[in-house]
Amino acid sequence: MLVDPELVAEITVDTAQERGSWRHPVRFARLRLDVAVTDVPPFGAGAEPASG
Repeated sequence: MLVDPELVAEITVDTAQERGSWRHPVRFARLRLDVAVTDVPPFGAGAEPASG
């Protein structure tokens, strides 16, 4: 691991993509001081995205 996570942040994203890139920017929503870093699965692990 390149960095040791210390904080959990909530972000908002739009699922729209165009040619493999996000159509809209990822936005910082808030820090989640009520969630421990160990409660969050590593990026790419965890629940599967919903199909639709």
